[in-house]
Amino acid sequence: MSNVAKFIEIRQHIESLAEHITVSGGQKVISESSQKLNEATKLLAKLTDMADNDVQEVVVERLTGLLARLETKVEALTTKKRIVKKQPAV
Repeated sequence: MSNVAKFIEIRQHIESLAEHITVSGGQKVISESSQKLNEATKLLAKLTDMADNDVQEVVVERLTGLLARLETKVEALTTKKRIVKKQPAV
């Protein structure tokens, strides 16, 4: 039973990190978002190893998709936009 309790605890922590990533991403705090995303990814790897039934595997798939979407958003924030200077009208 402690395995299930630990699984739930890690799942809740990942969901909490995902919420923080969403909030900090909205405020464009890139370094904090990246750090929390890395932590959540490590926890997800641990959770994947712990999954031993269908319900837990569904949770892992859902969290994998969630973190993939968040990673895309964080990467979009980190890529620098190309600045194009306007040419003076002659």
